[in-house]
Amino acid sequence: MTKSKTIAADVDPILSKREVTGWLGVDKSTVDRWARDGAFPPKVQLGPRRVGWQRSAVQAWLDSRAG
Repeated sequence: MTKSKTIAADVDPILSKREVTGWLGVDKSTVDRWARDGAFPPKVQLGPRRVGWQRSAVQAWLDSRAG
């Protein structure tokens, strides 16, 4: 009998800076500036030199700007 691994449907993926900038179509420096100014969702520290953002937070931010 083997155990299967399942991923919960409600898992909120963490997007890398590269994924975020590609999705938004902006430069890394723009995302850094927005984050520094508090105009972007908070980042998640993934390592000493690596950050990411929750996909749902970035989507909510986009939705709030679409109005």
